[in-house]
Amino acid sequence: MKKLTVFFMLAVVGILPGRAQTISYGNYHQLRQPIPIILDTDFGSCTDDLFSIVMLYHYIEDGLVDLKGVIVDREGDRNAVLVDIFNRYYGHPDIPIALERNGVKDPYDFIPYSRLVDFKKADGDWLYPRSIDPASLPEGYKFYRKLLSEAEDHSVVVVAIGMMTCLSQLFESGADEFSPLDGVELFGRKVKAVYVQAGHFDGNDNFSGYNMRTASEAAAVFYDKLPSNVDLVLSPTNVGEMMDYTSRDILIDLSYTALHPIKTVYTQFDCEVGQRMWDTNCVVNAVLGDGEYNLSPRGRVQYLDRGEASQMIFTPDPAGNARYQLPGDTFFAEEKVMDIRRHTRMNPHPAGCSIEAPQVQLTGVDAEEWVRQRMDQLTDKYMGAAGNTLDPNEVLQLFRPLGYTGTNASDFSGAGLLLYKNIFGQMMQKALREGVRDLTIVIGPPSSGKSTAVRHLDLSKSGLICDGIPSGDGVLASIISSAREQGMDRITVVPVYNDIQTCLKNSLSQGGATKRYNGLDGLVAAYRSNEGLLAGIHREFPDIAIQPVDCSRNQGPRPVSTAKALKWSYKVSSGDIDGLLSTLLTAVNNGEIGLGSLRAAAGDLYSIPGLSARGRTLADTINARIDESLKEYIQR
Repeated sequence: MKKLTVFFMLAVVGILPGRAQTISYGNYHQLRQPIPIILDTDFGSCTDDLFSIVMLYHYIEDGLVDLKGVIVDREGDRNAVLVDIFNRYYGHPDIPIALERNGVKDPYDFIPYSRLVDFKKADGDWLYPRSIDPASLPEGYKFYRKLLSEAEDHSVVVVAIGMMTCLSQLFESGADEFSPLDGVELFGRKVKAVYVQAGHFDGNDNFSGYNMRTASEAAAVFYDKLPSNVDLVLSPTNVGEMMDYTSRDILIDLSYTALHPIKTVYTQFDCEVGQRMWDTNCVVNAVLGDGEYNLSPRGRVQYLDRGEASQMIFTPDPAGNARYQLPGDTFFAEEKVMDIRRHTRMNPHPAGCSIEAPQVQLTGVDAEEWVRQRMDQLTDKYMGAAGNTLDPNEVLQLFRPLGYTGTNASDFSGAGLLLYKNIFGQMMQKALREGVRDLTIVIGPPSSGKSTAVRHLDLSKSGLICDGIPSGDGVLASIISSAREQGMDRITVVPVYNDIQTCLKNSLSQGGATKRYNGLDGLVAAYRSNEGLLAGIHREFPDIAIQPVDCSRNQGPRPVSTAKALKWSYKVSSGDIDGLLSTLLTAVNNGEIGLGSLRAAAGDLYSIPGLSARGRTLADTINARIDESLKEYIQR
């Protein structure tokens, strides 16, 4: 097996947290006996399994759950090792684990995060410690027999959020060293209830759901042989469909720590694949009771094995053993997501380096020091929703707690470059681990059409796209050299050109939509910084592929030759500046930009080099309008 190495420049403190902080669910829950639960999960593909087991750890710590064991019904040693990693990380290393060895062969991996078990630190140690030998783990259905034989009658609750392979094998098993009962008899005697993520009963399709149809024959055995005295509570797909715990929010909630297995999953793998919190609903219902959900009347479930088109038919029957959760409204969904978020945030030793709390304004070297102390949290937050694209403007948005507004970008240039380089290195390593060795660097003035060019060139499969680079001498050359040293063997530079008037109009249009403006002074400076940039790269790296794109007057993108691109001029004359100021003033007079946004869109107009007498008059008029808006604000 190929070993993967992740290089983290960390001072890792408290990797293994102790007991989580106490939660309280009221006297009823505090006084009852812990529920004996067996978790049956397809760990290793969908991320809702991760949050489900985390919630169970916290329920254990609050005295609500006695987790008898975890059965991994997705084949593969790494999936079981990953459960062990989580058990150890959360301070529950003694929870026993079993593994399916005769289940679905090579099921689809939505997110192949089980590869996390191969990650190592720079010194060669495992990034996340583990303690089990997967070869010694018991077979899933045999482990069921052992645990159930040791349990009190009608006491165990099974939370089945994976495939039905182990349960169906249990139902087809006979007497053994653990019990003289066959599997169905043993289950019927020892199990009180089973909570299953499956079904869709409020539509017309009655589809069984992914977990069921992936192992459809096994699911048919389970529903056909399930003892009628065991309560069956189903969490249909459409219940969790509304519960969207976004990558961005997850990384915000984990910003208290430098190293966390879920954090690594969300930064090192593409988790933007439509994940929702389906499985957690089974856990919450099983532990906290029926009052957490609106449930259907009782009935019976019939499973129709039709492979990928398998269906589950629910027939009302007051004597039936089955019920299913009813979908709630958006408020209900948000409430459930917030409960998951609360569990995600729980940690007895939170770091003091928050990246979310507003600060007294920090700029220059102070901002750089703030970044150094929070480098990993900031990098993780960006990577969680970045895909394969690195945008310096989006990096700067991370400095809003410090007072970044867009117009004061120069105050954060050092901090931005520092963070950009770290994110670049991490994203490049991520691409290389995926076997994708091509880098595309898109350069050009602000709002020139770089993102349009990226879409036009269909770069979605690239290993890494730099959608713009930070300003500064030698930055582009440094990025190219670093990429080559790390192993990127296909590097392409895409220069994008547009006239500065169109750049300003695009900037104003984008600002109107996002309420984020870069300032006219910044636009002029950034535009001029492109002069000679392409020629210098062409000289220093003559073998680099160059694909110029012309977006002048937004009549592109049009591919052009390198020879033509080398003739592009980024000079800004006094007449050009006059025209830009006129465009800005016209936009205000026409209501295209509000007076409240004018200060951000203008910036420091008097600082623009080459301002003519006419330009100064225009700047005076614009600044007078800004003063007018400030007076109106003060009067309000």
